Amino acid sequence: NEYIRADSLAFLSIDGLYRALGEDVRDEAQPQYCDACFSGAYPTRLTDHEEQDHPDQLAMLAERYG
Repeated sequence: NEYIRADSLAFLSIDGLYRALGEDVRDEAQPQYCDACFSGAYPTRLTDHEEQDHPDQLAMLAERYG
């Protein structure tokens, strides 16, 4: 708390975030804002999360950027 000079830390719910933006609730079928980073509801499939890890690709990336 000294670093950010706050008395406490709390997180907003998704509904709280929408209320802070002046909305009544989040429209589950068609959200008013892109909130995928917070809700995990991405408009497209995240294929890299659905497929299994490929150790050979991970090793290549580690070698190249590690």
